[in-house]
Amino acid sequence: MKKVILILMSFILVITLSGCSKYRDVKPSLEQVRSISNLSTLDCYYHKVAKGEKTKGTGIAHLGEKDRKIWIEYTGIVSIGIDMKKVDMKVKGSNIAISIPKAEVLSVEIDDDSFNEDSFVTNDDSFFNKNKITSNDQKKIIKESLDTMRNEASNDEELLKKAQNRAKALIKSYIDEISNLSGINYTVEWKEV
Repeated sequence: MKKVILILMSFILVITLSGCSKYRDVKPSLEQVRSISNLSTLDCYYHKVAKGEKTKGTGIAHLGEKDRKIWIEYTGIVSIGIDMKKVDMKVKGSNIAISIPKAEVLSVEIDDDSFNEDSFVTNDDSFFNKNKITSNDQKKIIKESLDTMRNEASNDEELLKKAQNRAKALIKSYIDEISNLSGINYTVEWKEV
């Protein structure tokens, strides 16, 4: 939501200043394009259940242990966008060539608000079972689930294309606003790298 407000505020500022004659020599800048690309990150929310098993140990020290299963319910956030360091722009007259990389998964994390003690469910949680689920066991299960979520998102071509198109649309809007300010009708040529 903050990103949308920031973008709207930027456009309002550009529109407000469009009547000022000193802004007629405004030109597109790579730094602005990179900033916009950063704002275009697409956050996807996944409601997931991580599953795991802790097997009982062997030997005398593990007497009374039983295999344990654990389920952890949480909401994962996958951020998809373009690597803004790889964005390049060349301006030649009224022609702008923009090189833009393919969208990729930038980060995968857990929404902290969805994660609490009630999120953990285990079987055979009796007093007599010595095979306790530790925080390290929980972390391992969650890490495996986040890796799975990253792989799912990385292989979702439609989602990746949507993120890339979103970045292009925001960059194009920026170029259009610069065109309005400067009076130069810029033509954008895209190159995917």
